[in-house]
Amino acid sequence: MALTKEQTQHFYHKLLHMQKELSGEKKKTQSMTEEVGELSNGVDNHMADHGTLVTDRMTDQTVKEIDRELLEEVNHALQKIKDGTYGICEKTGQAIPYERLEAVPYARMTVEAQADVEDDLETDAPSFEREFHQQVKDLSNKETIDQKSSQTYEILDREQDSN
Repeated sequence: MALTKEQTQHFYHKLLHMQKELSGEKKKTQSMTEEVGELSNGVDNHMADHGTLVTDRMTDQTVKEIDRELLEEVNHALQKIKDGTYGICEKTGQAIPYERLEAVPYARMTVEAQADVEDDLETDAPSFEREFHQQVKDLSNKETIDQKSSQTYEILDREQDSN
């Protein structure tokens, strides 16, 4: 069922809000040399302090990259609203259910079409990429996040045992 004008306006405003949040002023991060300089001036700095600094920096970069990609998706969805194609699956041409758009307003496909695309990517990907995607799924899956039964934990245990 196609979206009503009111529903489309609702998603338009929701996407604009997301766009504003994603493109808003981000906190300015110190350069790596400034941060390392601050650590090296201390007397009892531990190597772990430097490791934490690097990990924090990598985390910040990852979050920025995710925000950038999400902003691209939001902008794409806003363009689809302008073109009159918003809410239509890019793979099947079917209407994307309202509930899915409410959860993911920048969705390009129905859940079924998205799952098919992800399955195709998984089977076409090299084995290390498939393993990585499975690990990400394990770490974000609410059922396995606190369990040691996931593939990710098995790999970590094997690596730890080999050391």
